[in-house]
Amino acid sequence: MYICNLLIYLIGFGEKVQQVVEDIILPANGHIKIKTAANLAEVTLAPKEKCSAVIMYSYDVGDITHINDKVGENACLVICTDEPDKLTAAQLTRAHNVWPDSFTPELWHFYVQRLADDLYRQRELWDTENCLQTIVDTMPGFLWFKDMEGHHLKVNQGFCEMVGKQMPDIVGKQHYEIWGITPEQYAEGEYVCLETDVAIAKLQKPTMFKEEVLHSKLGVRNLETYKCPIFDEDGDMIGNIGVAYDVTEEYANREQILQMSRTDGLTHLANRRYFYQYVEENRKTGDLTLFYADLDHFKQLNDTYGHQAGDAALMMVAELLKRAFPEQMVSRLGGDEFAVVIFSVPERSAIQQRLDVLCDEAEEFFQLDKALEGLTMSIGIASTKDMKVSLDTLLKRGDEALYYSKAYCRGSYTFYDDIQEEIHFEEKY
Repeated sequence: MYICNLLIYLIGFGEKVQQVVEDIILPANGHIKIKTAANLAEVTLAPKEKCSAVIMYSYDVGDITHINDKVGENACLVICTDEPDKLTAAQLTRAHNVWPDSFTPELWHFYVQRLADDLYRQRELWDTENCLQTIVDTMPGFLWFKDMEGHHLKVNQGFCEMVGKQMPDIVGKQHYEIWGITPEQYAEGEYVCLETDVAIAKLQKPTMFKEEVLHSKLGVRNLETYKCPIFDEDGDMIGNIGVAYDVTEEYANREQILQMSRTDGLTHLANRRYFYQYVEENRKTGDLTLFYADLDHFKQLNDTYGHQAGDAALMMVAELLKRAFPEQMVSRLGGDEFAVVIFSVPERSAIQQRLDVLCDEAEEFFQLDKALEGLTMSIGIASTKDMKVSLDTLLKRGDEALYYSKAYCRGSYTFYDDIQEEIHFEEKY
């Protein structure tokens, strides 16, 4: 709780008036001192002592500059006179109030008590605003108070630093004026927090949001925002207070870590774990087609020319698969094994046309380097329209079709549907 010390000077009234107003009452944390002086020249202030108010007769007011020199520009000036029309414009401008010069003791007490109450409330308001601004400025992130029309009534220094502006250039302004975007962009409602302002007005309770704002210099920024409605004494919402944290870099790092956990480090394709996750999350019907591919004689390449040659071959195959299937999930399951998944069962002619181009490009690529001349790429294709057929089952079928290609038509492809009877016959006998 702060301490409020008030000093009121009575000039030209004598000690009689002082005795009348000595029992002025302030709250427990308020202290009032009343001094008298015959004229302005006798007014003296101790070091660091501040005069809160001066009550004086009009005939002693004189030059306003003398009053300011004595008690300071912020001291409240009350002029007592029954002829207010004789006061100069400068005197009226400086005065906070004009009282009659003849009061009963009761009225003197009433007026001075009201003056002291007003001074106390002003000090209390200043102290409250100062404490609030101090709290606001020391909070992490950036904070604002907005009215229902979106004008920023108060912000902290963190907000100023974020938008690169001084506080006078922010207070009273709307979003687009502060963030440096056009009124048209603001009207479109993108990157301007309009949706969350509408949401908090509807919910009328503290709520956490994830927002994107468009910064004129930094581009799109990701914010985590906590907004709380503000109500007036009648319970009507008059605005909101928001605290936001710029998590753009954090989101980027999080996304990078997530991407790394999903990606094969060499080829930058999806890894086996994410391949399973992706199919599980995106398979909505039974329709599913799987392309299972690997390199023939890959071990021989590594043994003869080293793993650098093998890595180069794997990276190029990854590029060929992504080029052949630009809209599908392409994954490296491990070693020289690759998989492509389509959430449909395309016409066979369309699949064959795409695979013919892929196999021709692979063959041309392997002829470009002597180390790769012995390589070919074999592919197995399995598909289903049955939701009961699991991904593992389809992978097994694709693997069987792949090894059929390796056994009978290296460098080409085989459809599981074409060989399943033969495979089952061999397994039976």
